[in-house]
Amino acid sequence: MKIQKNISLKEYTTFKVGGEAKYFAVINGIEDLKQAVNFAKQNSLPVFVLGGGSNLLISDEGVDGLVLKMEIKGTDFASQNPSSQAERDNSGIVQVTAGAGEIWDNLVEKCVEKGLSGLENLSLIPGTVGASAVQNIGAYGIEACDVINWVEVFDIKTGEIKKLTGVFCKFNYRDSIFKKEEGKDLIVTRVAYNLQKEGELKMDYKDIQEYFDKHNFKKEQATLKQLRNAIIEIRKSKLPNCEKVGTAGSYFKNPTIAKKQLDKLLQKYPELPHYESGQQFKIPLAYVLDKILGLKGFKEGCAGLYENQPLVLVNYGKSDCKNIKNLAQKIQKEVKDKTGLDIDSEVVEW
Repeated sequence: MKIQKNISLKEYTTFKVGGEAKYFAVINGIEDLKQAVNFAKQNSLPVFVLGGGSNLLISDEGVDGLVLKMEIKGTDFASQNPSSQAERDNSGIVQVTAGAGEIWDNLVEKCVEKGLSGLENLSLIPGTVGASAVQNIGAYGIEACDVINWVEVFDIKTGEIKKLTGVFCKFNYRDSIFKKEEGKDLIVTRVAYNLQKEGELKMDYKDIQEYFDKHNFKKEQATLKQLRNAIIEIRKSKLPNCEKVGTAGSYFKNPTIAKKQLDKLLQKYPELPHYESGQQFKIPLAYVLDKILGLKGFKEGCAGLYENQPLVLVNYGKSDCKNIKNLAQKIQKEVKDKTGLDIDSEVVEW
């Protein structure tokens, strides 16, 4: 394990902006992690964990600390607890464990090829396995926490390896303990998912239904691979290719509001879509940005809202962190002024 100095972080994020890391190390295993954390402690440095950099906006001034690029690999299919293997076979559940540095969509593809369902609706989401737990990624009616069994972490304070079950991860909408102050010393090293053999496919999301209708596919006869292919095509049609333009995907979370606030909004915007979410209601922010504010495709400098999906902020080539943050703040203010909705960033800022 080598500690490097003054490493540019631009090419390590899909936004393609940001300054240098004062210190930088590639982590291929637990021993690398222990050595790097010891270095940080000896030099009183804060530690920053970098996965695929697909949900991250880095300051133009860079990062004054140690950035750990997680490259812990390895994927196991039901290799844990062999004494309960027969029980798992009977239930149709297979535990899949992957290193935090594995590319997320590569894992999804492997699981689909093996006929294991549970991750297919999360196809083509950029990033790594570790980020799936940190961010509790979600799409098309599914969240990672729906299938996560446990998350293995390295505790910076104690140097211990721990396994946290879902309840201790405090998963919420695009949130987890790893994004909170209480989890700041926990570094995800592996994640285990409970997947199903011949499980029921989740196809009630509107975009999926429209895709199958358009292609004259019968939803009741759909295969796992057909659903994954559908998700991939839908995402490609709506989202920019992060290899060609800078983007971190959806920049904002969909706001969740109480019924009283919803009723007030519906009086002004009677066609506003809304969905029940526990005791509250989720508002599709893309609709607000497009139909109410008319901001789809809006540009300011070299940053803008993507023409096919206004939730996505795009760096069109020469933008910097300041430009992108200013645009995000302007959007938040316009949404608040027009609708009263408070919208939070989904993207992590360093």
